[in-house]
Amino acid sequence: MSNNSNQLDHQQSLQPNDQLQILMVGGGTAGHVEPALAVAHEIQNLRADIQIQFVGTKNGLENRLVPSQNFELKLIPKVLLPRKFTPAVFIWPFKLILAVIKSIKLVSKANLVVGFGGYACPPIYLAAALLRKPIYIHEANAVKGWANKLGALFASQIYIAFASAKSRVGTFRKAKLIGMPLRAAITKNAHLSNSEKAQLRSKQIKAWGLNENHPIILVFGGSQGSRHINEAILQSMSFFTDNQIQVVHAVGRDNALPLTTENYIPLSYIEDMASAYLACDLVIARSGALTCGELAVVGKYAVLVPLPIGNGEQAANAKDLESAGAAQLIANDQFNASWLMSNFDQILQRATNYRPNISVGKTAAAIMAEDVVEFFKNQNRK
Repeated sequence: MSNNSNQLDHQQSLQPNDQLQILMVGGGTAGHVEPALAVAHEIQNLRADIQIQFVGTKNGLENRLVPSQNFELKLIPKVLLPRKFTPAVFIWPFKLILAVIKSIKLVSKANLVVGFGGYACPPIYLAAALLRKPIYIHEANAVKGWANKLGALFASQIYIAFASAKSRVGTFRKAKLIGMPLRAAITKNAHLSNSEKAQLRSKQIKAWGLNENHPIILVFGGSQGSRHINEAILQSMSFFTDNQIQVVHAVGRDNALPLTTENYIPLSYIEDMASAYLACDLVIARSGALTCGELAVVGKYAVLVPLPIGNGEQAANAKDLESAGAAQLIANDQFNASWLMSNFDQILQRATNYRPNISVGKTAAAIMAEDVVEFFKNQNRK
């Protein structure tokens, strides 16, 4: 099935009274859900008459994030791609078929599918292909995931966050480089004046009960937290205390919350990341696509510790920031309390001297939303 026929022949032209509906698909982690929500809000700002429905699986972070943003969430079965040859290999095709059958009902009511990767995407992509519905996809990682590799076979439009995700041949050769769709609060802060940023920084530091005159480290390990990073931070606390270093630490919702001290604020999860970024002097984090996208926009120096699983996408995600002098990349097996304490003075000095070159042009979320609105305009012209 060609991309052109997939877009041009999928349905008759929309009539003025037709209900306009989009399926936003992507789940599991914040890296899939947050970009989808950012695009959804931009679409709503442009066209309030477009109905937006999300699709995910029952255990993903979308179950908390999507309803909290007042969007409807539909669930389909989670189908894991077997990575080893086990009996699950023989069961997997049947699970996928069942998920596709359930997805067909959801896709049949939609005019457009917009996918962001994750477990929910493959059945929806296949259902959309069978029903000849147009598909737009956004690949957040520098190394493409298998779900979006599948979706790209049928996609009318492909967006990427990293230049390295573009291929010289194949379906990704015509991908549109737009960066990462981010929540409006993050991108809005990039447009603030230095005095406005200073005011918001002061307000957040006071809310934490910390001292504005001492350095503040912001630590997080993705939406689930990172026990490895958590251990290194907790084992370094005597060093931080002795050197008047303050730490705001998101340990993850499923991890035990340590005790708060005068210079250590442990949190399960940080809801207002925009303010947290403004208030800190240095970030220590995993290098998920969402985190790297946010760091590029907020202009904070970071120590990035890629998660050592998957297809190496987290290490690849961090390369652009490292090349720009915006981050230090350290392997997971090398990052520990001893390394952190030995290198901290040099790291903090680089963070203090870092002068970001922040672009304040049109956001990735706005670009995708405008393309979606243009899609519906084109359908009405037919």
